[in-house]
Amino acid sequence: MWQKLTKQIRQLPGVLVIAPSVAGLAIAGSIAGIFQLLEWATLDRFFSLRPTEPIDERIVIVTVGESDITRLGQWPMSDGAMAQILQNIQAQQPLGVGIDIYRDLPVPPGHDELVAFFKSTPNIIGIEKVGGKKIAPSPTLKQLGQVGASDLVMDADGKVRRGLILIGTEEGELREGLAVKLAFLYLKNQGITLKEINGAKNIYGLGKAKFVPLTKEHEGGGYVGTDTAGYQILMNYRGGLERFHHISLTDVLENRIPAGLFRDRIVYIGATAPSLNDLFQTPLNIYFNPLDTNRKTQKFTTELTPGVVIHANLTSQILSAALEGRPMLQAWRKKTNWAWIVAWSFIGAGLCWQLLETKQFKNNTFYKGTATSIIISGSTIFGISYMAFTQGLVIPVFSPIVAMTASAILITNYHNQWQLKKTNEALEKANDTLEEYAKQLELKVEERTREIKSALENLKSTQAQLIHAEKMSSLGQMVAGVAHEINNPISFIYGNLTPAADYINDLLNLITLYREHYPDPVPEIKNEIESIDLEFLIEDLQKLLGSMKSGATRIRNIVLSLRNFSRLDESEMKEVNIHEGIESTLVILHPRLEEKGIKLLQEYGKIPLVSCYASQINQVFMNILNNAVSALSEQIKMAEIGNGNGKYNGCTKQDLTITIRTAVTEDNFVKISIADNGPGISETVLPKIFDPFFTTKPVGAGTGLGLSTSYFIVVDRHGGKLRCVSEPGKGAEFIVEIPIYQGAEKLKPAPLSPTGTT
Repeated sequence: MWQKLTKQIRQLPGVLVIAPSVAGLAIAGSIAGIFQLLEWATLDRFFSLRPTEPIDERIVIVTVGESDITRLGQWPMSDGAMAQILQNIQAQQPLGVGIDIYRDLPVPPGHDELVAFFKSTPNIIGIEKVGGKKIAPSPTLKQLGQVGASDLVMDADGKVRRGLILIGTEEGELREGLAVKLAFLYLKNQGITLKEINGAKNIYGLGKAKFVPLTKEHEGGGYVGTDTAGYQILMNYRGGLERFHHISLTDVLENRIPAGLFRDRIVYIGATAPSLNDLFQTPLNIYFNPLDTNRKTQKFTTELTPGVVIHANLTSQILSAALEGRPMLQAWRKKTNWAWIVAWSFIGAGLCWQLLETKQFKNNTFYKGTATSIIISGSTIFGISYMAFTQGLVIPVFSPIVAMTASAILITNYHNQWQLKKTNEALEKANDTLEEYAKQLELKVEERTREIKSALENLKSTQAQLIHAEKMSSLGQMVAGVAHEINNPISFIYGNLTPAADYINDLLNLITLYREHYPDPVPEIKNEIESIDLEFLIEDLQKLLGSMKSGATRIRNIVLSLRNFSRLDESEMKEVNIHEGIESTLVILHPRLEEKGIKLLQEYGKIPLVSCYASQINQVFMNILNNAVSALSEQIKMAEIGNGNGKYNGCTKQDLTITIRTAVTEDNFVKISIADNGPGISETVLPKIFDPFFTTKPVGAGTGLGLSTSYFIVVDRHGGKLRCVSEPGKGAEFIVEIPIYQGAEKLKPAPLSPTGTT
């Protein structure tokens, strides 16, 4: 057994050299797009081999053929004819109607009738062409937001294998495709809406379906260097026109419609006439299925596919995936594709080597062994790829076959050379020693990398705390300096307002006495009284003094709150009134609260003085309250633009509230709860909110240090607890718990601080 294993190890160098080299060349060819047309042709063949799928009962196509154009007598058809057709369709109450005919210009007669019908029917979707030579949508449908993009994406061989979910306009807006818009109408009626799975990779869920966009990272299916702008997916065609219920435009216009044909279905109206040039090449119009001898059930034809049938296929694909779990075609990413090529390169080399080692081919060993391994591996690749295709996965076929074939040929040549030239034992030992050394070195490198990574994380955390601490210290010094400078002049003004008011009142009394004893002043005085409007001056002067005093009082209170917030003179830990710290923070935030119309609910309990670093605890309150105001500001913005009724998550702008509660817990902690009824925090974001530099705000709007520093202050500096409870749509609540006393002071009795409830 050991000798057999040793012999196999001696054979490995040829496989380990040839297989990766060939795989590298095959990967380079794949990147260059050499196999692109072959991969597309294979994908088309898979469509032809797949069993015929049943007719989609959810979709009906109203076809516009040559005879229908003759019946109409003109093209484009008149607005009156279009209105009549839509009325006949709507009489059976379809879920959605897609008009795959451009209506960018009025076609009299009947334009007013058609516009009125558009405005009264919310389930009609028109089209516009966004890319290339643009074609505008119907102005009425555009105003109503009932327009989808009709653009189709063609591959380099002129075939449509990709469907557009979203496409960008020159104005930077995104347009849903016609097929997508109609599918969403149908699914909305079923209570199914789009949900985000991975926003960073644009992966979304829709019922049982999962949407993964085709990007430049995908090479499966032969898409190398392809423009994947917008949101594209691979088309999983159900079939041609025969796979959908269809009826001619003439039958609809003359109301020869079978009962219930359109009820609760998606209806497409589109051209099938060759003269209208709305025909495209697709995987459906190349091959006939050789296994199906019944021409009536053939799903492949040499005729081109109408654009309306392509849109219907994409709608059917989305509905079948969301409701029934029908596979959505997805392509492999580059790295997975490369690994697939490498694997088959090794399989081709290894299988060929094993066949040669079995000595089964006594004559023509080179050709027989190579041919056998190529046939076995090639058939396996094709079979695996086809089975994967039936399950919704498009994987490359030709690039791994090329890698496998080349590896088999080269390994056969290497095998012949190896038989002539054996590797000596010394070299084997050297190779074994080198491999063992490489393993040990790899383990040491991994261990060292983990140590460096851990040290780097600690350094980043420490740096974040130092940066924020320095910033808050500088800010506190500035706030204290400004408060001090303002305090002197405002104290002077505030202290002199009362004497000034008394002096003015004395002067006014004196003027009153003069007027009583000298009722008829000389003309000069009388003219001056009228000029200055003495009566108004006396009345307004009192109001002016009251306003000046109110403003001076307001400035004085703000200055006191700023000084209390900064507390630069209290750098040591001392007993602090937590309520005063909260109130001083609220005074600073008052302008933002008042501007946003946010209500404040304060439910203060009886709590003792708390031993803490006052300025640091105030920073915690400021960070949490600032975040609450920002969350509610976003809530206000969404309420204003969200759904047109001024509500978002059930709240109006006037309902937004921040609630502050304080209490003492059973384990001698002071508990401060700050809650808002904003949009809340998602499950994916919540575990990261206390991480340094993590922020959900746009670049430049936040540093991600506020909550991480708050956590450090509460937990590390004060031995407390800081946590957040939140659900999307139900607001967020931050709970701060601080020990009443630190260290040996915990044995002291706890005097109560002032309380208040607002």
